[in-house]
Amino acid sequence: MAIFAHPGDVQIDRAHNAAIRREIGDRLRISLNAERTPVMPGLQTLLERLAAEDRREPRPKQH
Repeated sequence: MAIFAHPGDVQIDRAHNAAIRREIGDRLRISLNAERTPVMPGLQTLLERLAAEDRREPRPKQH
């Protein structure tokens, strides 16, 4: 299945993509720890995939 970009879509590079994913993961971890609620299996799988992706991607240099 092809995914077509819309004319107004913004393309981001790998460094920004990784930074966005990392921020989302950090916020999810903080939120889930604060609530102390059990994580649903589907969400746990996604969090594990996010962590695995972070381990594969080199961290961009901070300016």
